[in-house]
Amino acid sequence: MRRTVLLVTAFALIAGILLALWVAEKAYVRPEVIVPGVSVGGMSFGGLTAAEASVKLKEYEAQVLSRPVRLECAGRSWPLPLQRIGIGVEATVLERALAVGHKGWLVRRYLERWRAAREGVKIPVRMEVEQGRLEAVVAELTRELTVLPQNAGFRVLPDDKIVVIPSREGRYADATAARSQVLAILNEGREPVVRIPLKRLPPEYTTADVLAMGLDCLLAEFSTSFDHRKVNRVYNISVAAGALNGLLVKPGEEVSFNKIVGPRSSEAGYKTAPTIVNNEFVEALGGGVCQVSTTLYNAVLLAGLEVVERHNHSLPVAYVSPGRDATVVYEGPDFRFRNNTGKFLYLRTLVQGNRLVIKIFGNERYKRRVEVRSWVTEFLEPKVVRCQDPNLEAGKTVVKQKGIRGCRALAERLVWEGNKLLFKEKLPPSFYHPVDEIIAVGTKVVPTIVAPETPPPEVPEQNNPPGGSATDAVYATGL
Repeated sequence: MRRTVLLVTAFALIAGILLALWVAEKAYVRPEVIVPGVSVGGMSFGGLTAAEASVKLKEYEAQVLSRPVRLECAGRSWPLPLQRIGIGVEATVLERALAVGHKGWLVRRYLERWRAAREGVKIPVRMEVEQGRLEAVVAELTRELTVLPQNAGFRVLPDDKIVVIPSREGRYADATAARSQVLAILNEGREPVVRIPLKRLPPEYTTADVLAMGLDCLLAEFSTSFDHRKVNRVYNISVAAGALNGLLVKPGEEVSFNKIVGPRSSEAGYKTAPTIVNNEFVEALGGGVCQVSTTLYNAVLLAGLEVVERHNHSLPVAYVSPGRDATVVYEGPDFRFRNNTGKFLYLRTLVQGNRLVIKIFGNERYKRRVEVRSWVTEFLEPKVVRCQDPNLEAGKTVVKQKGIRGCRALAERLVWEGNKLLFKEKLPPSFYHPVDEIIAVGTKVVPTIVAPETPPPEVPEQNNPPGGSATDAVYATGL
């Protein structure tokens, strides 16, 4: 019984003490004030509010930023402006100072405050640096040391020779290690000098890379002519040829004309010009693009490259012989070829005057003498279609569409090495529909207009002349 009384008394005493501590904390301890005995970076912060402590940290930061620091690289030296490199006090410093004696359970808070008042609590100040801003400032200061790399390339001369443009290695001041050195200066009192190395910057494509492409000669070229007066058609030819100009083809790569040139739309820059649709010549966007695919087809044949897909037009075209054309329709018939050489190919297109020229460059090792032959096996005569035209005068005729003979054609490719025929290849046969001749026959009846009779002129009355009569006088006047 006595033991129970003692336990109850002790519990009541402890509860009373805790209650008194809680009441005292609520009455006298302010959570926004740093407890006495707390120092930050050697500065006393005890008794300061969060706002007052923040001002004091800003003053400390300003003192740090006023320190002179040098940047050295490749024997050169520059003052490093600390105000521009994103230096600031570590964000958690103030939070840690406020946490002393204000976090945890009641007794722990009192013990922390007692220890701070008796022994002191020292919180170090650490500075932070923004890597991105530091690198930007270093790059600006060391601009005179920076040399941008130059990729290797090649140039095609007017005589079709290829020269390699050598690569050049670049250099720059590497600011990667600058941040750790700046932090050591600010937080550990190291020597106020930031030393960074000059680093090499290799090009993306070296001279060796370009030489390995193997571009050293013109494999083949082909040209077709056009009517320069058909402005829209010439414009479309230029747009499509421009898409092919500068095309690099890797060894083994397959090239799709439709994928490279893209849709023939007004958004892509194409205009309306005559083209073949459903065996008829009509005005449509992209008219003239097939002349580019045809010119490319013949250049590919002469270069000895592998043809994967080719289609002939449904009607004869004027710019190549039957059997040597290649029609294309976006998301339809395509022209495709493969680079079956062991080196790169390079395409160059030229639109000059009234001619389109396509050149294919490659490696001398794969250059062959190529001959392409084509011939007509059957001509198909056009029909003559006469149609009545009510707007044309009867008896007259006008040729509204000139007839064009269709045909069937074959073609072959012969590849020579010196005087030795390596192989003969049959090319796909071609069939061209004839174009009917359409003659308009007039049916319009034109009424005959009869001119009205002209009455004889009136003669004034007069006396009959001697030896004559009034009638005689009238006839005399009419003469």
